[in-house]
Amino acid sequence: MGGPSISILLHELAKLLKYAGADCVWIRIGTCGGLGLPPGSVVLTEESLNGALEPWHETIILGERTRRPTKFKKELNMELATMCEELSLKSFIGKTMCCDDFYEGQARLDGAICHYSEADKMKFLGKCHEAGVVNIEMESL
Repeated sequence: MGGPSISILLHELAKLLKYAGADCVWIRIGTCGGLGLPPGSVVLTEESLNGALEPWHETIILGERTRRPTKFKKELNMELATMCEELSLKSFIGKTMCCDDFYEGQARLDGAICHYSEADKMKFLGKCHEAGVVNIEMESL
């Protein structure tokens, strides 16, 4: 499901929940690529970064670029971290890089198109690490 389609779905679900008077929290659960984390770790995102390592989601509304912040609730992360500890799950709190592409956007070398080297990839992943990124996926924004 692409970004525009998931946007429609989320808008419709949010409207239904609002009309029902529900007070809820949205949590994205799914797989991701951890950077230097043990396999099977749970990553709790404190802030999502776009593919340019910027802390916002940008969309076009009425012909204008609109940026929305991507900071997550610290209290919820602490509560989830406590739950992970109680369940003996390794968890890490950090930033998540959200990409629009599985291959090039995530610095993979195994896609059909790749115009960068292993050294370029490692340099970029170093920038991600310096920015506090602990995992990469495609939905957090």
